[in-house]
Amino acid sequence: MMWFKKKSAEHQHKDYFTQNWINEWKDQINTSTNYQRDGSDWNAPLILKILPKPDSIEDKNAIGFFLNLQYGECLELRYATQQDTDKSDIVLTADEKTWLKMIQEKQDPTMMIMKGHLKLEKGSLVTLSTHRKAAKSLLKTAPVYSDSKTTSNINRTLNEPSSVRTEHIGFVTTKKGLDFDSFPMRLFQKAKIFGIWNPSDIDFTKDREQWISLNREEKTILIHLSALFMAGEEAVTLDLLPLIQTISKEGRIEEEIFLTSFLWEEAKHTEFFSRFVADVMTDRPDFESFHGPFYKILFYQKLPSFLNALYTDTSPLAQLKASGTYNMIVEGTLAETGYEAYDTMLKENDLLPGLQKGITLLKQDESRHIAYGLYLINRLLEDNPDLKQPFEEHLEELLNDATNIIHEIFEPYDVVPFGLEKEWFLDYSIRQFQHRINKLGL
Repeated sequence: MMWFKKKSAEHQHKDYFTQNWINEWKDQINTSTNYQRDGSDWNAPLILKILPKPDSIEDKNAIGFFLNLQYGECLELRYATQQDTDKSDIVLTADEKTWLKMIQEKQDPTMMIMKGHLKLEKGSLVTLSTHRKAAKSLLKTAPVYSDSKTTSNINRTLNEPSSVRTEHIGFVTTKKGLDFDSFPMRLFQKAKIFGIWNPSDIDFTKDREQWISLNREEKTILIHLSALFMAGEEAVTLDLLPLIQTISKEGRIEEEIFLTSFLWEEAKHTEFFSRFVADVMTDRPDFESFHGPFYKILFYQKLPSFLNALYTDTSPLAQLKASGTYNMIVEGTLAETGYEAYDTMLKENDLLPGLQKGITLLKQDESRHIAYGLYLINRLLEDNPDLKQPFEEHLEELLNDATNIIHEIFEPYDVVPFGLEKEWFLDYSIRQFQHRINKLGL
């Protein structure tokens, strides 16, 4: 998609990033009531680096812009040199095209980092994401010149509610036969090999012995993480059925066959965590007390909302939103980050072998689920390329929820047991997300 008209390109390169543009930006920062509010607790000198340097930058030694921001006010905004790097808390780097897009479309800088378009060369992602409203509000004050871009809006009408199937007019198996080489059928073959495991066969005897020896803080973090997985696995078990029904109504028999194993495996995961806490934990804690506000937004509200919307709206966009929520965010970003947390705590300390075994088996199952989700999303986007932008916007909103959940998990702990670090896990979750959107070409 073009961000600006060809006619305005010369105007754009001539006027953006000049000294006059810098002066205008500083004035707009200091007269913005929104930035004064959103940046009131932000005290950070930073550099916005542009590589390669555009022709419109008038200082031959400049690498971008230096901003000295103090509690809602910009004390200094000028061209930055390499020497400014040492005294800057944050250095953000992108090419000219990306900075223009961010300025003209008022993008969220933190989200652009998470999507891999903007590089955090120096500074803390945790700090930046904590002050993301200030960063976004700051960029909104940057001057945008008229006729510099065009916008497009995609307005799609919702499909009529899909009818209930009342008769069959034929069958794939008796006409052309199943496509055994299709991706869903190949996933189904793997499910029959690697997905045949029984939670009730896992021995938690050693786990129970070790649990008693853990200190209170170690037990708390394990209860915390397990509380999130218990509800999460139950939620995805409850909410998958509308997607299966949608695929079934479209007559995609190979996909439906795989999805039967998908739902069965989610049910096993729900059983596994329930067995673990019943067999290992000496007392049954109040698990739901560990479900914070952001966790509830995603798992109590958005996940069931986007999946159950398919009962009345089976449009490609509705399917994209459902699969994006389920496969890209819940499974592909949050669950995989949670598995990594379990590995860090358990494998490195030789703890809870039964839980370790179950997590390994869960990860194998989830890898097939995520693979199918990417397949489904790719199929829908290939058939409906105009849905790429609204789908990206949907993922952007959900990624914000996911990163807030990670902040929320670490918030109660002054010192996190087992040496877990919020910055490492936040970075890991974003890399998992970036890996998936790169596969989709987003």
